[in-house]
Amino acid sequence: MIKGFTIIDAHCHPVILNDSCVKNPYGHPANTEEFFAELNNSGIDHCCGSVVTRICDPTWDDFTEFNNAAIKLSQERPDYYTPGISISPKFPAESCRELERLHKAIGLNWIGELVPYMNGYTEYATPEMFSILEVARDLNMAVNLHSTTNEDIEKLLQNVPNLKVIMAHPGETAGIPDRVEMLKKWENLHWDISGTGLFRWGMLKHVVEKCGTDKLLFGTDFPICSIDMQIYGVLAEHISDDAKAAIFSKNFLRLTAQC
Repeated sequence: MIKGFTIIDAHCHPVILNDSCVKNPYGHPANTEEFFAELNNSGIDHCCGSVVTRICDPTWDDFTEFNNAAIKLSQERPDYYTPGISISPKFPAESCRELERLHKAIGLNWIGELVPYMNGYTEYATPEMFSILEVARDLNMAVNLHSTTNEDIEKLLQNVPNLKVIMAHPGETAGIPDRVEMLKKWENLHWDISGTGLFRWGMLKHVVEKCGTDKLLFGTDFPICSIDMQIYGVLAEHISDDAKAAIFSKNFLRLTAQC
């Protein structure tokens, strides 16, 4: 805990399968234990995210392996890690069955981060993905999406109404105005603030002023990005402590029906 805030990292990628899971060219945790120790030592009280690796032509067995690894981690660290599950529009029937199975077995309520460019597809707005995410919506799950184009995200929102969507990565300054308008337009759309964007001084304050405090979730994208820079990117902004508390944990807890 830092300065009285509970901090939940809604976007990380546990190191568990092999080196191809990690995309940081400057080094990475040697193992899963070191991964979680880095988060904990930096002040992260709880974390959530998917096991991912780059496979251009995956089979469904690959996604099953990712998911089984994430579930195992959550069982080993039930108070610290919430699993993010992987699905794919290339396997719609299997993906639907996986969501239903895991929702029944463990109360699964989080999908992703989904990363299309790593797993052989390019967009979310397809009939196959709609069919999967309709199941997710009906089971009251939230889905964290690596941002594609604004048009793609909006088509998804139009075709799967009331789905709880969290876009990853605010992006660079030029794209912020259009994304702010999207956040204002769609009640069920949120951002996690990992990756690009937060390092621009004043960006977070600007979005809070335009969209309110309930649209943003804290994330690090660790081990790709620095945990501490993300934390202090929030702490240093000129926003209220109530806004920081909402971003750090309360919005995640609300979306996962834990408060």
